[in-house]
This record gives sequence, C-alpha cells and structure tokens, in this order.
Amino acid sequence: MDIQTSNFGSQTVNADDIISFPQAMIGLEEHTQFKLFHEESEKPSVYYLQSISDADLLMSIVSPEAFGFEYEIALSDEEQELIKLEHAGDAIVVLAIYRPHEQDKNDEEINLKVIVKSPIIINTASKLALQKKLPNLRVKE
Repeated sequence: MDIQTSNFGSQTVNADDIISFPQAMIGLEEHTQFKLFHEESEKPSVYYLQSISDADLLMSIVSPEAFGFEYEIALSDEEQELIKLEHAGDAIVVLAIYRPHEQDKNDEEINLKVIVKSPIIINTASKLALQKKLPNLRVKE
C-alpha cells in the first residue's frame, strides 16, 4: 500500500510492517496504525512512528536508555493477550518525544520533552503495541 507522509514523502508500505495499537494511544484515538521509520544510519538513535491514516502525524521515539532510563514493566494477562505477547524477548520499550507548542519562543528555544510515564511497548513478533500508563513510576537511586 502507498501512504503519504509530510516528512518522508510518498512511501510504499508492506502490510506486514504496520504496527497496530488495539487500544489507541492517549489523545490519538483516531490513529491506531503506524509505520516505523528510522534515520539512515547503522545504529539509528531516533525512530519515527508515522500514522498510516494521517500524513501529518509523526511521532519521534527513542530507547529509554538514550535518557538513562531502565524499565521493568509488568504487563497484565489482558495486556499480554492484547498485543499477543508470548515471549518477553519479543517486546521492546520506547518513549515518545514531543516538542511543546510555545508561542513566545522560536525553534531554538524550545526544549524537547519525553513521555516517561507512558512508555510504548511493541511486540516485534506480532506488530501489536500498547501505551502503558505508569502513574506510580519510581526512579532507582
């Protein structure tokens, strides 16, 4: 299938490469299918989740380790079933990065934010994902 993107132009996407969110991410109820892109590099540090249905919806994601975070996340039986996770090794955890809209600042003055309390868990085998809310996130000392 062909999709249009604001950042990558027209792209041909294999249906097997689409990452689906059976439960939409917070604030993105209309968008449940994404294609993962990355920068041209042997070891890319930033990845991009591009909405299949909205050319303008692109989300930057990174490994938590890029910010010095390590997660130990327990998924409920329902969450494991939702993303068809049979082997823990098939799961990867990523964090969404965003740039808040600040009207009084130019691009150089705006700081990026990372969503640490709602990581995204992607089952690389099933290509199903979920956003896990962690309201009681604790930082290890």
